[in-house]
Amino acid sequence: MTASSLTAACCIIGDEILNGKTQDTNSRYLAKFLFQMGIELKRIEVVGDDAEAIESTVRRLSSMHDFVFTSGGIGVTHDDISYGAIAQAYQLELRLDPDTHQRVQAMLDKRNVKNRQGYERLATFPYPAQLLRPKQQFLIPIVIVNSNIYILPGIPRLFELLVDSLEDHLQRIINQQQRSVGGGFHRMEVATKATEGAIAQTLARIQARVTKDGLKIGSYPVWGDPNVNVVVSVVGKDEKAVQGIAKEIAKEIDGWEHHAIARL
Repeated sequence: MTASSLTAACCIIGDEILNGKTQDTNSRYLAKFLFQMGIELKRIEVVGDDAEAIESTVRRLSSMHDFVFTSGGIGVTHDDISYGAIAQAYQLELRLDPDTHQRVQAMLDKRNVKNRQGYERLATFPYPAQLLRPKQQFLIPIVIVNSNIYILPGIPRLFELLVDSLEDHLQRIINQQQRSVGGGFHRMEVATKATEGAIAQTLARIQARVTKDGLKIGSYPVWGDPNVNVVVSVVGKDEKAVQGIAKEIAKEIDGWEHHAIARL
């Protein structure tokens, strides 16, 4: 959206996503979080429980973006291979972290778990890596490899909790880089009864003029609403500029400011 923005990619890991057993909600949650932070999410990719696929995907995404967030493949069973695959991608060791191992054992004691086979996997991380625990009560830390790969669990409630906990950490990076000017992104939507074909040239003309200002215009058809055919979105970091272009578009396409609506 703007050349000054830090960029991110998301790698969702798990056969259960690819075979339809589980619906991915983590990438959407991350997208909304990064939007508010002013970090531009450029790519979302899904890979199965395949070490080579994880290695190559994460290595490529890390080389292209400021941040990479992975989701899934962290657990106690044989198919939880994210730590190992990402370690292999950078020729790192896997080491048991004593602090995390102690926390895991305390959790198992509290739950009176007798069979503890495999639980050491929860505390065995790529080494060297940064272990980030924004809140000390967290059982498992966020493991950061290659300075920009954030390894997160796939369970949505844990993923969301850990993503939210990263806000201060990411804000410090944004401030240090001084590249994400103006804070988070802003969005305004304009609804119209006009068809996409009827407004296409108008939107293209305005987009060509405002690209240099870091604004992005999107057009989204609507189904099932007799009063709206298209919702046009204007996104950028300059709130006044977003508002101004949204008002201009509304006037040009005989539209009105719009918020919640079902889109294609």
